[in-house]
Amino acid sequence: MKKALVVLPYKEADKQKLVACAEGKCEFLFINRKEQPEEYTSALKDANLIIGEIPNGDFRHCEKLEMLQSSSSGVNYYVEGGKFPENAKLCCMTGVYGNVIAEHLLGMVLSLCRRIPEYRNQQNENKWKILKFDKPLDESTVLILGAGDIGTTLAKWMRPMVGKIIGIRRTERAFPDCFDEMFTLEKLDEKLPEADFVISVLPQTPETAGLFDERRLRLMKDDAVLVNGGRGSLIDQDALLKVMSEGKFFGVGLDVTVPEPLPAESPLWKQERILITPHSAGNSCSLESPLERKIREFILKNTVKWLSGEEPENVIDFKLGYKKNV
Repeated sequence: MKKALVVLPYKEADKQKLVACAEGKCEFLFINRKEQPEEYTSALKDANLIIGEIPNGDFRHCEKLEMLQSSSSGVNYYVEGGKFPENAKLCCMTGVYGNVIAEHLLGMVLSLCRRIPEYRNQQNENKWKILKFDKPLDESTVLILGAGDIGTTLAKWMRPMVGKIIGIRRTERAFPDCFDEMFTLEKLDEKLPEADFVISVLPQTPETAGLFDERRLRLMKDDAVLVNGGRGSLIDQDALLKVMSEGKFFGVGLDVTVPEPLPAESPLWKQERILITPHSAGNSCSLESPLERKIREFILKNTVKWLSGEEPENVIDFKLGYKKNV
């Protein structure tokens, strides 16, 4: 019989669904690794499947691991950690977070355009003052880096608000009509000067790390809005602060930084045109939320595929750094 270690929090009803889907082919152990350290370490040794995230260093205990199902869409922590068992499969949660992350990034865009963070600062000072020169979305050009689930959802929602939407993806193929144009990263330098809004949901890969260096930041319009909801490694933060100190950018939204958590002494906190959230775009709020239900439904489906010997969904290609066949 297969053995599965579940380190994600599960309600009793969801535990029963997971056990039932195995039809007696798998034993499930639901363990809180921090509260049950001995049981956790023991379970790692025999686990064929792990559901949830464990530290890279704990893979040394895994002798029989066949698959780890992450609850995250970005798994570069494992891809770059060098500890993941060579013959095991790593599956991510791509396709589940589209709505909630797109909501967060759109909220950042609208907040920056209407200068909501500045008004909040005024409210804290009991100050009543109209801030002029908001940034309109109407007739603007939006450049979305990463045209998968999240980027496409964002494009659909922004479609009625803006004039043109350009997508950037790693491969050329047909694209949905919420985009006006689609290009690969080779065209990034050409398209950056056209964009009023640049929104990235790119994963962390060798190609994307440091992609927004000082040169590319300067290619953008002086009054552009830049929002990053992918990985913090995309942007050279020192270069960002340098160009912003010169007056570049209407506003910048960062849900991701390097490092995380962002140290209290980081000068990013003090730049008034930067809106920072603590990598919370994928926050699901509670086990009752629609996102958490989608996560558990996906886990259930992929567990059934694994038990039946089928290829699971969202298997990571370690050479690419993201899921296969995207």
